[in-house]
Amino acid sequence: MSLLPLIFRDMMYMSRPLRMLENHLRLTEEMMKPFITPAIRVQWQPAYSEKQENIIHDKEKFMIKLDIQDFAPEEITVKTLDGNMIQIEAKHEKNEEDGFISKQLIRKFVLSNNYDLKDVVSTLSSDGILTVTALKKAVPNPEETIIKINHTGPEREDENKEKTEK
Repeated sequence: MSLLPLIFRDMMYMSRPLRMLENHLRLTEEMMKPFITPAIRVQWQPAYSEKQENIIHDKEKFMIKLDIQDFAPEEITVKTLDGNMIQIEAKHEKNEEDGFISKQLIRKFVLSNNYDLKDVVSTLSSDGILTVTALKKAVPNPEETIIKINHTGPEREDENKEKTEK
């Protein structure tokens, strides 16, 4: 029992170099942050982060309103995929004297089979709001059919025999 404190004391000191290394790495990272962070922030700034999308899903239709004013009309495509998916894609690329600008937006919406994707309508307003509408399939009125009942002999012959034997 007297050896246990000695063993644990040695284990406690073994982790000390690792903690010192972690502290040095953390300090180095904090010192280098002003030199690294602004360049990364400029390069990876999301172009779509502030944009709003409005999805309306009611009994009659599925409608998406998306603000894509940063893209020209010829840079926008709306298509249906796999029979139940709507994909909105916009891509803008431009060479400038300072460098290259690239913006891309891809949004996919999976719908149930209740929607008719053959008649999807998309409109683009003059202020850059894209509206995509898919109407629900027309549900045919259920027809009432009367099913004829065929009469047969007794179904439970074994049970009837057992009752008569008792």
